[in-house]
Amino acid sequence: MKQLGCGWRAMLLAGLLGLAWPAGALAHGGGAPQVTDAPAGPYRLFVWTSPEPWQAATAAHVTIAVTQQDAAGQIMPITDAQVTVRLTLEGQATQAVLLTATQIGAAAGYYEADDRLPAAGVWRVEVEANGEAGVGAVSFTQTAAPAGNTFNWMVWGGGALILLAIVGFLGARRRQPKSPASMRHPAPSSMQE
Repeated sequence: MKQLGCGWRAMLLAGLLGLAWPAGALAHGGGAPQVTDAPAGPYRLFVWTSPEPWQAATAAHVTIAVTQQDAAGQIMPITDAQVTVRLTLEGQATQAVLLTATQIGAAAGYYEADDRLPAAGVWRVEVEANGEAGVGAVSFTQTAAPAGNTFNWMVWGGGALILLAIVGFLGARRRQPKSPASMRHPAPSSMQE
């Protein structure tokens, strides 16, 4: 069986690194889907949250996609909406956290907002999009775990995968057969007495 060449091993290692990259290292966007293609006034909204789960005293991130169906039935991103996120701790008399979402760079129709959660518990999340076509809103609940040192499986699992890939790569290098030139035996020398 032919062994993988160095280029294939490098691609395998790069693939493993990509899969193992910690979620916290990804700057923005994505996360766990909370709302998928929900009608909200004249719009259709999509909402994702991260990290999963939320945790008190850490940043809660919300990514929103605002779309609208045109007359031809095509889904179009809405790039001029004002998007707000209101976080309210259920069962508490605390003041709501109001966030203004901003557009994500060149990603048309995507907005994001984040802030630190002041407490653990069940948070009611209300997302409102206000644009030229009108106003639309959706809501859902998200639970935030108490503050503390939680075990981050993504970081530790990713680190373990990287370590295994490095060990496998180094082990494969040691097992490679030597080239035919290096396997030649020296000619027997004449023995002198």
